[in-house]
Amino acid sequence: MPNIRISPTEVQVDDTIYTFESAGVADDFEACVATVDVSHCVSKYLSIDKRSAHPLAPDDEFPVD
Repeated sequence: MPNIRISPTEVQVDDTIYTFESAGVADDFEACVATVDVSHCVSKYLSIDKRSAHPLAPDDEFPVD
């Protein structure tokens, strides 16, 4: 599964960015998702934060009629 290293402690997989407590844990998670399903890696390497890689734009939050 393709992933993108955002920073030493952040890894993006598909549309989700995972933040880890250290670069070492992020390294292990990144290696894991390269070989097995992301759901397995998410349960094995717990992230301290998870967010969308595509946050809503301010106009998207409250549609104008």
